[in-house]
Amino acid sequence: MDETIKIPFFCTHVKIDIGLSTTAPSSNKWLIKEPDVFVIGFEPNSQCCNMILNSQFPETPFPDFNLEKRFIDEGRFQLFQYALSDVEDLQIQNFYINKNDCGTSSLYKHSQTILGPIERIENIKVINLKMFFDIFPWDRFEYIDYIKIDAQGSDLNILKGAKDYLKEKVVYVTAEPDGHYYEGSEDCNEENLNSYMESQGFIRINHHNTMDPTYINSKFLHLKDKIWIHQSGPWPC
Repeated sequence: MDETIKIPFFCTHVKIDIGLSTTAPSSNKWLIKEPDVFVIGFEPNSQCCNMILNSQFPETPFPDFNLEKRFIDEGRFQLFQYALSDVEDLQIQNFYINKNDCGTSSLYKHSQTILGPIERIENIKVINLKMFFDIFPWDRFEYIDYIKIDAQGSDLNILKGAKDYLKEKVVYVTAEPDGHYYEGSEDCNEENLNSYMESQGFIRINHHNTMDPTYINSKFLHLKDKIWIHQSGPWPC
């Protein structure tokens, strides 16, 4: 991975947002809530990336879901235009763009009956999380607070692609088991997520700020009440 992670000196902890859609709502919530957090976003869809970086958001009844440009200007949010999966090296793969909602686009063909037609196919870069963590400045940060994944059928593969970093360096994880909407992604289901996370030393929890399956690393149980997490949706902070 030929990139540089640029974390301001005043940021004391890190969260990772994988699958930003058009507005990066979870990232925005975190950055508003915690003035010393640094947020890393992964989004492969070029249309979504352009909207986020240029603050060209669709009309919505929830304007606080739109990533505020000041967070980019402050250097507290860094966007990486990659898809993540359990690959061995950098690859170029097809990415299927949904005509109705580009936020539900995926490495996998979606059910057009349920989610709408495929508008086009893009060639995108795909890496694994280990490649990113290999260049992360661990000398400054002991762990990653939270990884939220909403990657349209790729969530389980993304977690597997983190390799040992997941169990050694990540406190909280939220992931979505929605593989049934995507061809070839049926393994991304709740049972398999639970099984894999348990194998990595994580415990599933019920958290009032998340809707999808959420886990805490048993290695970091002492941090349970010290780290604030939130998955954007219709529930309280």
